[in-house]
Amino acid sequence: MNDPNGLVYFSGLYHVFFQWNRVELNHSYKEWGLFTSENMISWNFFGSALLPDQYYDFHGVYSGSGYEINNQLYLFYTGNSRFDGERKSYQCLAISEDGKRYLKKGPILTTPKEYTEHFRDPKVFKGKETPFFMVIGGQLRNGCGAIALCRSKDGVNWEYVNKLAISNSCQMIECPDLFNVDGTDVLIYCPQKRDNKKDENLSSFAAYKFGKFNEADGIFDSSNLDSNFKLLNYGFDFYAPQTFKDKDGRRLMIAWMSNMNGQQEKKYSENEKSLHCMTIPRELSIISNTLYQRPITEMYELLGKELLMEIKDTNIVLYPEKRSLYLRSYKLKIRDRMLINFFNNEFIFSYDNSNQLSKVSRLDWVKNEYEHKCYDFGYVTEIEIWIDSSSVEIFINKGEFSLSSRIYPMMDKLTISIEGLNQSSKVQANEIRAIKMNGGE
Repeated sequence: MNDPNGLVYFSGLYHVFFQWNRVELNHSYKEWGLFTSENMISWNFFGSALLPDQYYDFHGVYSGSGYEINNQLYLFYTGNSRFDGERKSYQCLAISEDGKRYLKKGPILTTPKEYTEHFRDPKVFKGKETPFFMVIGGQLRNGCGAIALCRSKDGVNWEYVNKLAISNSCQMIECPDLFNVDGTDVLIYCPQKRDNKKDENLSSFAAYKFGKFNEADGIFDSSNLDSNFKLLNYGFDFYAPQTFKDKDGRRLMIAWMSNMNGQQEKKYSENEKSLHCMTIPRELSIISNTLYQRPITEMYELLGKELLMEIKDTNIVLYPEKRSLYLRSYKLKIRDRMLINFFNNEFIFSYDNSNQLSKVSRLDWVKNEYEHKCYDFGYVTEIEIWIDSSSVEIFINKGEFSLSSRIYPMMDKLTISIEGLNQSSKVQANEIRAIKMNGGE
């Protein structure tokens, strides 16, 4: 599985579609699968929702979004086709009255002349005056990345407006999203470095920036995608985020928790039936000109019994029975350096009090050596960590920064140690309850 798509609350259910290869553990085939939930905790797997079975999507049902229009669920997606070996992209529509059966309406927008056929990932949102807008990631014919803006009066008939934003340093922009939270317009996007001659992806990441969207003129006043942006996540695995507004008016976000290279994917999938996963759903807010991300409140319903801690001076050791657990350190008083070691060095988080540098280190399961990321997050006062069977998600200072990473389970001894805390620091540790879904966890 990869990109989350069509995130929407419709007909009493949360819908999370996703790009899916149900045949192999690679990216050779793309359809949309679907999970639904009443509460964002217990999920039902629907199976296939959109199949690549038409001329306009025969080589892949690519990413897109969902929106409720006229009491129906409208799904907007990119159909990927190849004719005589040449890529052709179509922005397509499928409509459902019940959220179970989806009727394809076909292409609603072809690629504008100034773009190449790297033109995908339509994200629809409602305007104040204009009924509907759509942002699409793309590549201009000069080889630079851009975001296109389109509009519609009814959600069916669409017209291209203009280039909303441009990058001169990246060759493609994927998965754009434009929304308002706490009175501020936020643009999310994924800049991608590409070798245009070989048509290969070299590197990519997820970013956001603030600006002002003038819908009458179709202008976002911070249109240079290469400047004044911030990372959405500081871990190893976070990509293709998508947001939506839920029934309570919260702006929620889910991302694909992967950014593995081909060798890592191949090694990870050995003796496995599935590959990749999504991040914890998080609620967005803006505090002090920063986009905060906090796990949705429903997640805390999963916290089980408290874990026993072995305390030795400034060191704390946990011996969980399973890899799924919750850890929170707050009211932090750190002596010189704090270090959290997960599962005998599979993953390490450290914070140096002298220079306020935070560092994450992960054992690369292909090279068998550590890869590192180091950041100046300033003074760390609280760390909240959600650990699952193959992932670690860290939220610093109540969501000011987040780090999402996959880990490769290698150690049988499930030990977590925390070093360097002053005795006045508070530590909470809980098991995470397993959730049954369709007969499995």
